[in-house]
Amino acid sequence: MAGIGFELRRVIGKGGLSRSLGAALSGILIVAGPWLMTILSFFFIRSIFSRSLASSADLFQVAVIYSYAVSISLFSGLHHHFTRIVADLIWEDRHAEASAWLVRFALAAAALSVALGGTAMAVAPLDLGGGALAYRIACVFLFATVNVMWIVMLFVSLLRRYIAILAIFAAGMAASVFLVAAWGGRWGPAGALFGYATGHAFTAAGLLALSFSRYTPAAISGGWKFAMDYARRYRALILSGFLFYLGQWSDKFVFWALRGSAVAGTPFRLYEAYDVPVYVAGLSIIPGLVYFVIYSETEIYASIRRFLNSLTHETLAHIFEAKERLGTDLRRELHDQTLFQLTFTFLAMLLVLAREPDGARRLVYLVALCGAFAQFTLMTLLNFLYYFELYERSLVATAVFFIANGLVFPLVQLLLPGLPPGSGFLCAGIAASAAAWALLLQAVPDMDRRIFLRTVRRN
Repeated sequence: MAGIGFELRRVIGKGGLSRSLGAALSGILIVAGPWLMTILSFFFIRSIFSRSLASSADLFQVAVIYSYAVSISLFSGLHHHFTRIVADLIWEDRHAEASAWLVRFALAAAALSVALGGTAMAVAPLDLGGGALAYRIACVFLFATVNVMWIVMLFVSLLRRYIAILAIFAAGMAASVFLVAAWGGRWGPAGALFGYATGHAFTAAGLLALSFSRYTPAAISGGWKFAMDYARRYRALILSGFLFYLGQWSDKFVFWALRGSAVAGTPFRLYEAYDVPVYVAGLSIIPGLVYFVIYSETEIYASIRRFLNSLTHETLAHIFEAKERLGTDLRRELHDQTLFQLTFTFLAMLLVLAREPDGARRLVYLVALCGAFAQFTLMTLLNFLYYFELYERSLVATAVFFIANGLVFPLVQLLLPGLPPGSGFLCAGIAASAAAWALLLQAVPDMDRRIFLRTVRRN
């Protein structure tokens, strides 16, 4: 990702409005491509339902939301596992092997999706008449395509063919919208889901073709044993990714169960009073994520490189100086990106105050925006911990996040039902961010010793 950030930063450095806008759009695509395109197409599809498929709207919505929520919660560890393998192979210029692992992980994600999703939908009690079987199959198909697309998107960001990627996303989402309208009108909720999932499949297929046009898959040395060795070696990284995303969704699961409204004919529940503000708040942190990719990440990467080079080429005094500068750069970049994202969060709050007349809903939106900001801060701090390979420390921070948002604050919410939804998510994000920041700063002073000992163990 730092390499991508340097490329976008180089484009901006050349000057010109068109170049700067192009770099910004590319950054948005990298950090939020699937999420942004899905949200935009989702709201557009909802407008179609409101006109012609109103009876199918809830059945469609619950399937899409659950597919994304469960996929990112259960498969995030797999995503971190895949990313670690591919990152190392790319660093070693073994691009063809990295492409082969893309195929393997995409197939593994599809197989796991069918197994887990098929089992869940087989036992789920549905009262949809003759359309129940088609709805079950459509849900499994959507779940599988979503999980494959996550894997593919992790890889295609390496290609730096941003316009082509954006075009494929746009074409896939356009296909989703068209097929939802066409098949939903003819075959009801199941047809709408098949149409939406087919658009996802088109997108994944297009991105795979783009990847293979650049890197043709080659034979893999080591097979799945190679992947399992990575899983054991980087288990803290994989588990931290799993706990972070499970923690991100855990309070939503609780609210669905305790306060949600059942979708007719299914055991699934939604809580729109909280769901919609969460999705909108998630879009508000895109500017900060783009800033992180283009500026914060590249600055810290350069600072780390200087520090590592000093370990092998400089005197002890210069090593201490580079280490001190690294700590200073961390503080400065966190400060700058915080102020940058706070500007957009504040603007979003002003928009909510101006457009939302209902006081209770307004409060939920404001809390959700603050929670999204805390989540953004935690995400960036976790990335910094990953750069230093402080995986055990990242695991501690994500465990704080999961325990607070998934276990502690749901109990608090039960005892204090007057708290606005999202309060626990906000507090959990703050607590986990504070833990991650403290663990990161604590590690910097003896970073040279840690790197030396790690090198000795590996050799």
